[in-house]
Amino acid sequence: MDETVSGTVDLLNQLCVPVPALVIGELLGVPADRHDALRDAATAMVTFDTTSKESASRLAEAVEWLAGTFTSLVRSKRDEPGDDLISGWVWARADADLLSEDELISLAFLMMLAGLENVVHLCGNIFAALLAADVPDDWMARRGELMEAANPLPFAIRRFAVSDLMIGDQIIPKGDTVLLSVFGADSDPARNGRPSLMFGRGPHYCLGAQVSDLIVDAVVPELFVRYPRVRLAVPESELEYRASWRSHGLEALPVRLRD
Repeated sequence: MDETVSGTVDLLNQLCVPVPALVIGELLGVPADRHDALRDAATAMVTFDTTSKESASRLAEAVEWLAGTFTSLVRSKRDEPGDDLISGWVWARADADLLSEDELISLAFLMMLAGLENVVHLCGNIFAALLAADVPDDWMARRGELMEAANPLPFAIRRFAVSDLMIGDQIIPKGDTVLLSVFGADSDPARNGRPSLMFGRGPHYCLGAQVSDLIVDAVVPELFVRYPRVRLAVPESELEYRASWRSHGLEALPVRLRD
């Protein structure tokens, strides 16, 4: 990373975005010249504003581009398979009929969105917490705690009640949308050592959990090894978070790499 004339860099844009984009893109077998577009499409999806026609247009274009991109990739991997996930899924479908065409494309779509968007802001939120507290060397000692606190997804993917539910004195009618608070569950005083629900549990366990761990453990400590004097370039109170219906992430993370 190169410092600008002002002596600051946007850590989000120059580190937290490109590394996950590179990793997820290569895992899926997406050509490198499309990585930036993947990031732009993911951003359009999670910052959708229902009151803005322009935002709705960006969302529609992003979904259309992603669907078209993964459809063409599936076709190309069928003709020329490589050492990547999409090629493996194509082979699984052809060899054992394990995935339909729509399921294959949807799986690639989900892996891209979850693996790219979530890890970008997980790294950004972790860096913000460490730099604001001025304790970069405390990463490994507090890794689990910081990961949970920095989780950019406060709610699990929405679910629907298949029957009337009674929770306490509250009735959730059949068919209603249910948003499960991961933050609420992990901060519950009655948790009693239960593993974090950050990546889900059981059949809903996150497909990209291991990749997320690898990226975080590679990116976070390495920054402080290379730049031990890195500091926030603005007060913590001036950090701006983007408006998103889905994830809690920064607009930018300005830092000074050297005093």
